[in-house]
Amino acid sequence: MLAAFREVEDQLSALRLLRDQAQAQGRAVDAATRATTLSSTRYRNGLVSQLELLDARRSELRNRRQALQVRSAQFRATVGLIRALGGGWEVPGVGGEKAKTDVAAR
Repeated sequence: MLAAFREVEDQLSALRLLRDQAQAQGRAVDAATRATTLSSTRYRNGLVSQLELLDARRSELRNRRQALQVRSAQFRATVGLIRALGGGWEVPGVGGEKAKTDVAAR
C-alpha cells in the first residue's frame, strides 16, 4: 500500500516539475522566435549575414525540439500516474466488442 502511494506521489511530483519545465521552455521558444524574426528582418535589410540568420533559426528549432521532449515526458508521466492509480482503458475488440485492458499489461 505504501509503495502504491509512493508511486502516485512520484508521478505527481514529476508532473509538477515537468509543468514548470514546459513553462520555462515555452518562454525560451518565444524568445528564440522573436530572435529569429529580428534576425530575418535585419538580414533582409542587409545588416547581418546569412550565417547569423541561420544560427537564430537553428536556436529556435533546438528550443522547439526541447519543448517537444518535455511534452513527451509529460505524456509518459501522465500514463505513469494513471498506471499508479490502477487505471486502464477500453480498446475495441474483434466484432465491435470492447475488451478491458490494463495499462500495466502494455
